[in-house]
Amino acid sequence: MSDSDTHDSDHLNVAVVGAGTMGAGIAGVFAARGHDVSLYSRSRATLDMALDAIEARIGTDVGRIRVTTDLAECVATADLVSENVVERLDLKREVFADLERLAPEHSLLTTNTSSVPITAIAEGLDRPERVVGLHWFNPPAVMPLVEVVRGASTDDRTVARVMSICAAIGKEVIEVRRDVPGFVINRLQYAMLREAIALVEAGVATIEDVDRAVETTLAPRWSASGPLRLMDLAGLDTVEKVSAVIMPELSTAAGVPKIVSTLVADGALGAKSERGFYAWTPETLAAAVAERDETVRLLTDRRSAR
Repeated sequence: MSDSDTHDSDHLNVAVVGAGTMGAGIAGVFAARGHDVSLYSRSRATLDMALDAIEARIGTDVGRIRVTTDLAECVATADLVSENVVERLDLKREVFADLERLAPEHSLLTTNTSSVPITAIAEGLDRPERVVGLHWFNPPAVMPLVEVVRGASTDDRTVARVMSICAAIGKEVIEVRRDVPGFVINRLQYAMLREAIALVEAGVATIEDVDRAVETTLAPRWSASGPLRLMDLAGLDTVEKVSAVIMPELSTAAGVPKIVSTLVADGALGAKSERGFYAWTPETLAAAVAERDETVRLLTDRRSAR
């Protein structure tokens, strides 16, 4: 990819493929930063809901967002494509084969997958070097960081270009150098989730108290310093001694926790079904989402002011 093949990140034509919660949010972020966005879904009803959500939740003028049910039209002039379809390898491979055929040669082809390997998605393409993971977090307009994930064939220029674009739209970026399941954020998150559930299942603490422990102690501590920095602050000699006691006792369970499988089998899917670990109403859900978003914004503002 030569310099003449790329467009100035001051203005981009962005194609967002998939108009669900994440696709709509990503479209809103780029539009809010002054980029022209084309948003694709097979369903016109989904596109209408996406536009409503962008205006209501993000407060972004949707005038810069063009919607279409024609994939070729969506990506025809794209400098960057963000794929947000269902987490199925076969479907993503099919979409990326179409993107490689339909999008301009200079287009950066990104996938917002949180679980499907980037290498597997790019397999079989003529130019797998321009495929890269660009993993956003929900809600995209609020969460400050994205992960840029290398596949086995992703080239350095693709990674550098995507990281530059993300920085230009105000996102913090980390580079995931190896294509491992869960990348960085979800691996850290699910390691904690496994231990949280293990503590509940073993009767060590209630669901509410495990959450309270994180909300009042771990979360504020980690918002100031990441875990490795905190180890330095604690003293690695102390970490060594405590590790010798605690590490052998931590859960090493593989697979889906039984309590989660039981709840899902019973139709208790969380807030979306009004019951999961907690009972939910539209009011308590709205309050929880508002509190989450406001907390993240405050922490992000504080970090930016450092």
